[in-house]
Amino acid sequence: MTARPTASTINISIMATQNHINNINMSRVLRSIWLNRGCSRADMCRELGLNKSTVTKNVQILLDQGIAEEIREGDSSPLGGRRPVALGIRQDFCYIMGLEIQTEFYRAVICNARGEVVFTRANRLKEGESSILDQFRHSIDELRSFIKEFQVSGIALGVSGVVNADEGIIHHSMSFGIEEPLSFSVIASEIAGIPVMVENDANCCCWGDLAGQLSGREENSLFLLSEFRDRDIHKPGHPSLSVGIGLVLRGQVHYGKDYSAGEFTSALREMGHNGQFSQDPEELGLLWHDKHQVLRTVTEIGRNIAFLVNTLNLSRIVIGGVLQQYSEDVKKILGECIDDSWPYDDHVNCQIEFSSKGDFTVAHGACGYYLEQVFGLPDVEKPAAKGWEFIQSQLTV
Repeated sequence: MTARPTASTINISIMATQNHINNINMSRVLRSIWLNRGCSRADMCRELGLNKSTVTKNVQILLDQGIAEEIREGDSSPLGGRRPVALGIRQDFCYIMGLEIQTEFYRAVICNARGEVVFTRANRLKEGESSILDQFRHSIDELRSFIKEFQVSGIALGVSGVVNADEGIIHHSMSFGIEEPLSFSVIASEIAGIPVMVENDANCCCWGDLAGQLSGREENSLFLLSEFRDRDIHKPGHPSLSVGIGLVLRGQVHYGKDYSAGEFTSALREMGHNGQFSQDPEELGLLWHDKHQVLRTVTEIGRNIAFLVNTLNLSRIVIGGVLQQYSEDVKKILGECIDDSWPYDDHVNCQIEFSSKGDFTVAHGACGYYLEQVFGLPDVEKPAAKGWEFIQSQLTV
C-alpha cells in the first residue's frame, strides 16, 4: 500500500515549488536589467507580465545585494506623475576571466559584469607532450596575481573539440589528444580555486556575439572560427588551418543531442582523407604563402556554409580568426557561394560580418558564456543552475 502524504511533506513540496517560482521570477528580473540597461520597474512589469509588488521586491533585493543600480531618472509621462527610475547591472558586481588555450599559447581576458574588457594577456605555453590540464595549470600560475587583483569570481575556457558545457566534460579534442571523456571543470576548479567552466571555442564565439547584442539578439546566425594551429599536441610545429562552426537558432546556441553540433568536415573531402578539407593538412600548412591557395580554401568553406545558410534560413554570418586577413575576398566569395546555391533568382539576404575582438575572440566569448549562466533563465530540462540560483550557489553576494 502506498503511504499517504503527510501534512509536513505537502508543506515541504509547496515551499519547494514556491522557491522555484521565486527563483524564476528573480532570474527574469535580473536578466531583463542585464539585457535592457536603462529599463525601469514599470517596463519590466509590462514586458515580463509580473505584478508591481513582485518586480519592486526583486529589484530591491538586487539593489541591496549590490548587483543592480539606479542609473538615472527617465522622463515622466504626458500625464505627469513620478519619473521612472532607470536600472542597470553594476559593472563591479563580478569579474569573469575568459581563457583560450591552444597547444602552443593561451589568451586571457577579464570582463566586468557588463561584459566590458578590463584586462588582456597572451603568452606562449611550454612545448611538448603536456595535457590540457597541464597547460591550464601553467596558464593559471601566470595569471593568478591578476585573478586575485580583480577578485575574479569564475573562469570559462574555450577549447576545440566536443564539449558538454552543462557538465564541464571534454569528450573529444583532436588538438589535445583527448579521446575519452575528461571531467575538466571539476579538476580545473580545484587547480584555480574558483569555479571553472569549459565550452567549445566556436560556441564561445557565439555566446560572446550574443552578449554584445544584448536585447537585439539575432535569431538565427552562424559563427565561423578559423585558426592556424598545430594539428596535434604531440607534433608541435605542424600547423594547419582549423575551422569550427557555432550555430545560433532562435537566439540560443545549438548543441545537438551529443554536444557535437558545429564540428566541421568539408562535404568535398574524399572518404578516408585526413583533415577537414579536400586538401592535405600539410598542404594547408603552407596556406599563407599562397593567396590563390587561401581563396581556394575559402571557396570550399563557402560551398559548405552556403548549404547551412540556405537550408536553415540563417540571416547572419560572423567570421573570426585568421581569415579576417582576407576580409573583402572572404566576404565576396561567401556571398557568391550562398547566392549560387539558392534555387531562385533573388539575392539571399544574409549579412556577413567580421568579429571586432581580433585575437581575443574566443577568450572574450568564454566570458560571454559565463555571463550567460549568471544572467540566464533556469532550464527545467538541465540540472545546471542559472540566473539567481547560480549567483547564490557560485558567486559571493
